[in-house]
Amino acid sequence: MQILIRTLFLLTLLLNSFRLFAQNGPPTVEQVRGYMDEDYRQTKVPLSEVYKTEARKIAVGADSVTIQIYYPTGRRNLPILYNVHGGAFIWSPGPDMNISRILCNRTQSIVVSVDYRLAPEHPFPTSINDAYAVWNWITANAQRLGGDPNRVSLVGDSAGGLFIAALQVKRQQEGKPARPLAMVFVNPGIDLREGAPGGGEYRLVSNMYLGGAAPNSPLASPILADNFGDYPPSLVIISEKDAIRQHGILLADKLKAAGRACQLVDLPGLDHLGPIWTAANPKAQSAIDATVNFLNTANTKRGK
Repeated sequence: MQILIRTLFLLTLLLNSFRLFAQNGPPTVEQVRGYMDEDYRQTKVPLSEVYKTEARKIAVGADSVTIQIYYPTGRRNLPILYNVHGGAFIWSPGPDMNISRILCNRTQSIVVSVDYRLAPEHPFPTSINDAYAVWNWITANAQRLGGDPNRVSLVGDSAGGLFIAALQVKRQQEGKPARPLAMVFVNPGIDLREGAPGGGEYRLVSNMYLGGAAPNSPLASPILADNFGDYPPSLVIISEKDAIRQHGILLADKLKAAGRACQLVDLPGLDHLGPIWTAANPKAQSAIDATVNFLNTANTKRGK
């Protein structure tokens, strides 16, 4: 089946829902999730095999979140990749994602993915706190997992890109964990302020996520952070037709202005990747290849 690539956060689907439910106002979170579930179902491909997977619960205060750990081999001292998924702040594919499996195999890394709590039931900053707790757990348990604590990298797509940028704000505030080896941002949306690129649909899900909180803090809108000079080498992937491509361009500009190594990859002819990235659908191959090459180079340099 030919896959129809949606615009940012399934813009076409959301637009249709605006038209369909115009008499009752904008779509509800349940309606948006239903559309996203269907779009993800259409993009899914068979899961790639990995050496081993493991599910765990990680405590976050009095609550907990589920993580999935992927192992490419039984060897030790492997790189670790922390994958924070996208989903417009309100949707999750579940903890087991094919992109995690593909990156596990192709980078020979232990991959940890987090199924953070979702807005609007758990508004800002719950998802960031969940992701931060898991990141601290990873660094504290890297050697027990068979990983190299000096080779921990982060990847986040879409809303996940905002979260891993917010994690750098948290790290600078809290003084831990150590700076990651590398970071990969895929179609990141990192500015939630009124008027930020993305249009009404982006504002809809942003407001669901913020839950009334102000968007003009570095934790909510990491493009406002003070210290981009503390970032590791980064890869920023944007798409030609993505409504929030400007977010990635601004991030890359900030990193370069701060003297940090940053590669900006612009995917011609493509829209916001969203579910095709999460599913590791062949239509996301160029983004996957760029990510793998970047991470393998970073891991090899640090491993010498």
